[in-house]
Amino acid sequence: MENNEDKVQNSANTLEYMTFELGKMRYAIELPKIKEILTYPDNITTLPNTDAWVKGLINSRGEVVPILDIRIKFNTGEIVYDENTTIITVITDDKRMIGIVVDKVDDVQRLDTSYLAQVSEMGSGIPSKYLKGYIRLENNQMLVIMDIEKVVAKSELED
Repeated sequence: MENNEDKVQNSANTLEYMTFELGKMRYAIELPKIKEILTYPDNITTLPNTDAWVKGLINSRGEVVPILDIRIKFNTGEIVYDENTTIITVITDDKRMIGIVVDKVDDVQRLDTSYLAQVSEMGSGIPSKYLKGYIRLENNQMLVIMDIEKVVAKSELED
C-alpha cells in the first residue's frame, strides 16, 4: 500500500515550496521564485511618500532591493520586528528582485498541487486574488499557496 509521501514523490504535479508564517496562518511560495532568506536588517533606506507596507530599500549583494512588509498590506495581526522576522527575496517573472517581510520562515515542503483547493474570501485574511489556493496537510493544517506575482505586481506598488 502506497502512503501519501510516496504519492507526493511520484506525482508529476509535485513542486517544492518555502513555507512561512503571517500572523496565525501558514503560507507557501514556489521555491524557484525565492532567491534568498535574510534576517530583517536595521539599515533599510526609507522612501518618502510611499504606503506604510513599502518599508524601503536595501543593498543585497550589490543589488538594490525594495522591501515590502506584506504583514502590513494584509493586516495579518500585530506587527512585531524580532529575531524571527525574516525577509524572503523573490525574483518575479519580469526579473525584478523584491523582498517581502514575514513573521517567520518555516521550511521547504514538497507539495502535490493536484490537491490544491480554491480559497474562498472567508478562508484566509488575504484576499483570494493574491492566492493560488490551499492544500490540507497530513496534520490537518491548512497551507495557503500565495501568488507572489500578484502580491508584488507593479500595479500593487502604484496604488
